[in-house]
Amino acid sequence: MLVSAIFSWVLALMALVNLRTMVRPLKTDPPEVLESVEILIPARNEQSTIASCVTCALAQTRIFDLKVTVLDDGSSDDTLAELNKIVDKRLKVLPGDEELPKGWLGKPWACARLAAQSKAEYLVFIDADVDLNVDAVAHGIEMMHRANLSLISPYPKQLAQTILTRLIQPLLQWSWLSTVVLSIARTTKRSSLAVANGQFLICRRTDYELVGGHSSAADQVLDDIMLLRSFYKAGLTGTVADGTKLATCHMYETDRELVDGYSKSLWRAFNGIVGSVFTNALLFIVYTLPLYGLLTQDWLLALLALIGASYGRWIVAVRTGQHRIPDVFTHGLAIAVFVGLNIFSWLKHLLGRNTWKGRSV
Repeated sequence: MLVSAIFSWVLALMALVNLRTMVRPLKTDPPEVLESVEILIPARNEQSTIASCVTCALAQTRIFDLKVTVLDDGSSDDTLAELNKIVDKRLKVLPGDEELPKGWLGKPWACARLAAQSKAEYLVFIDADVDLNVDAVAHGIEMMHRANLSLISPYPKQLAQTILTRLIQPLLQWSWLSTVVLSIARTTKRSSLAVANGQFLICRRTDYELVGGHSSAADQVLDDIMLLRSFYKAGLTGTVADGTKLATCHMYETDRELVDGYSKSLWRAFNGIVGSVFTNALLFIVYTLPLYGLLTQDWLLALLALIGASYGRWIVAVRTGQHRIPDVFTHGLAIAVFVGLNIFSWLKHLLGRNTWKGRSV
């Protein structure tokens, strides 16, 4: 319980420091972007979100030369039909191939194809379930210049409505805000400090081509992290920024989608099975075990640990627009479910049963 109390408060204070020092958009309008910009959207079976995503992308302001390109990655639903309803000369739709080249996963291959056809000076990758605010890209480019970054990943506000999504989705931002010193991550070349979110990425095309683009992450389920690490290897910089007011992402509409999504990738999150066991054991001890500790003679330390955990979640929820009550007080339960998802992910991986949108992972 003493370990739990110490760690919960140290990580909460880390989050507090990061929230005060992370790169965030200007409170005023961003400057106009005179260079060419292309928004690149890989889409596979996204009929419910693609129209809104593309419409928001085309609505970007303060950009002199804007194009939007979508790759319909072998969709079996009405994604292409929804795209065909949008008439705009700045929009281009590319056909995708159901069969992937050897050694490639679906999303990295789609992103690589999108980038290969672009001549724009800035490449903006967004997922098909992301809605950009009208000045999101202009703000993102301004933040990239201001922080002297080669790649920036404005982290969108995560929309969560179901029971599991409200438990698990807030852990995404909480995790890196609580464990990575972002002021160091902005200048580091250490791969362990790489934090990025493929939902919204911006970089210069010349830098992207220099590092090999998505070919450096061809077979990676965490392609966003691996892409950023390729920037580090080339001596370039990049990290996350506060994109709460710039974009929203409805990553999973159902609990089933969340389970499938996390199980395909969590086995790669902590550098192998040893790292997974260590990290998940530490999380369980720090955040879930104090729930049992309340029933022991160490109940006071357990209570202190739970208060620290709730405080850390509260300050993150306030800044990132997440649900607050009762969500921040269910952190111990959320960690327990997260550990369970890690175990499930490893089991599916070891059995060769991990799939995503009809493809083996």
